[in-house]
Amino acid sequence: MVKLIKEGSRVTDSKEWFDMWFEDKKSIISIMYSNMASDLAAGYDYFGKSIQDQKAEIQRYEDEFERQLDKFKTMSEDEVNRWCFYDMKKRGAID
Repeated sequence: MVKLIKEGSRVTDSKEWFDMWFEDKKSIISIMYSNMASDLAAGYDYFGKSIQDQKAEIQRYEDEFERQLDKFKTMSEDEVNRWCFYDMKKRGAID
C-alpha cells in the first residue's frame, strides 16, 4: 500500500483520485482474467465449477464497475474524486 496523503492535506487537494481508482479497477479485472487463464493452463476444466465461478465473479465485478461509472455521471468532478478516494481507502488500495 502507498501512503498518498501528506500530513494536513485534504481529499480535495488531489484531482487524480478518479484516475487512480479507474486504473486500480482495470488492474483488478486484468488480474482476474490472468488468474483464470493460469488455472486453465494448469488443466482446470473450462466447464468445471471453479472456472464457471470465476467467470461469474468477473462478470459481477465488471457489472459493478460499469454501475459505478454510470453513477459518476450525476456527480461533480470533486464529488467523484472524493468518492474514489474513500472507496480506495475502504478497500485498502491506499493508506
